[in-house]
Amino acid sequence: MRFFLPTAVTLLGTSTFVSAAATGFTARDLLRRHGAGQLPDGLPNPSPDQLKHIELNAQGTLPNTPPPPTISRGGITNLQLIAFNELFETVYFSELLCNVTNNVEGYQISDPSEREFVIKALTAVRAQEELHLLSANTALQHFNAEPIQACTYRFPVSDFKSAIVLASTFTDLVLGVLQDVVEIFAVGGDSGLARLIASVIGQEGEQQGWYRVLQGKIPSELPFLTTSDLSFAFTAIQSFTVPGSCPNQNIIELLTFQPLTILTPPGPRTQEITVSWTVADGHSEKRGGDHGLYMTYINQQNLPIVEELRIISRNGNTVTAEALFPFDENELNGLTIAAVTNSKGPFANANAVARSTVFGPGLIIVN
Repeated sequence: MRFFLPTAVTLLGTSTFVSAAATGFTARDLLRRHGAGQLPDGLPNPSPDQLKHIELNAQGTLPNTPPPPTISRGGITNLQLIAFNELFETVYFSELLCNVTNNVEGYQISDPSEREFVIKALTAVRAQEELHLLSANTALQHFNAEPIQACTYRFPVSDFKSAIVLASTFTDLVLGVLQDVVEIFAVGGDSGLARLIASVIGQEGEQQGWYRVLQGKIPSELPFLTTSDLSFAFTAIQSFTVPGSCPNQNIIELLTFQPLTILTPPGPRTQEITVSWTVADGHSEKRGGDHGLYMTYINQQNLPIVEELRIISRNGNTVTAEALFPFDENELNGLTIAAVTNSKGPFANANAVARSTVFGPGLIIVN
C-alpha cells in the first residue's frame, strides 16, 4: 500500500470539520482558478471524441446497458438531484485539478512523485464524476425529462488542505444521500436503477478513503455510514452556487432549508455546541426547547437524537443558540447531520427529520 503526501498528514490531521453548508463559507475565499472553465470536456454535451477522452481518463466507460422502460416520479427526482450534485462536483474537481497542475499558490506539492500521483488521481476522479453526470442526465432524457443544467459555482477554499477537507465532507454527505436514493428507487419500483447507484456508492467510498488518508485518518470512517435525505443534500449544494445562476434548479421538487451555522465544532467528547441562524424580516421565530425548536442529530444508521435548544442571544436577525452534542453516550463518530427542527419527534429516520427541519443541515465530522 502506498502512503503519500506525508507532509499533508500533519497539516490536515484535524479531528473535526464543519462544512460550508454548516458555516456559510460562501462569502469567504473562493477556490482559486488558473484558467479553469466552469464545465470541462465539452460538458454537458461532449462530442464522441470528447466522451472517449473522458472515458480514458476515468479508466472506464459510460454504462451501455439500457435504462428501464418506466420510472416513478420519485425516481425522476432522484436523477435530478444526482445530476445537480454531479455538476457541482465536476466543476469542483476540475478547478482543484487545474490549481494543482498549474502550481497555483497554496496548491503546490513539493515532492515530484507525490504531485504526479495526486494529479493522476484527481484526473480520474474528475472524469468519473463527469460520467456520473452524463449517466444521470442521459437517463432523464431517456424518460423525456429535462436534463439538469449547470449553475455558476463558488467554493470556500484557497489551498490544497482546505480543498481536500471540503471534498471529504461533501463526499460524506453524498454517501449518505445515495442511501436515500436507493430506497426511493426500491419503494417506487425502480429496481432497474438500484444496481447502478450501488456501483456509484462504492466508487464514492473509494474516493472518501483517499481523502481521509490525506488528512491522516484511517480510510474507513464508520461500520455503517451516516444516512441522509435528498433535501439536505439539495440545500447543501446550493451553498456553493451563485444565487440566481441555476437555469432549472426550480424543477427539482425538493425542500431548501434556511442555513444553520455551527459556531463551535465539537470534538470527540460530550459538550455544548453553539449554533446560529438568520431569521427573515418579519418572521417571529419561536424561542426553542419547550417553546418550539430543537436540535436534532442524524448519525450512522441509528434513530435521530433530539436535544433541547436554548436561545442565548439575538443580534438583529441573527439568532444564537446552544445544545448538547451527546458524543459519549451515542459514539457520534464520523458524519453527524445537525438540524433545527420544530418538533422533538420521536423521529423514525432522516426523512422524518427533514420534514420537520427549519434550519440546516449542519455537517459535523468527528474522527
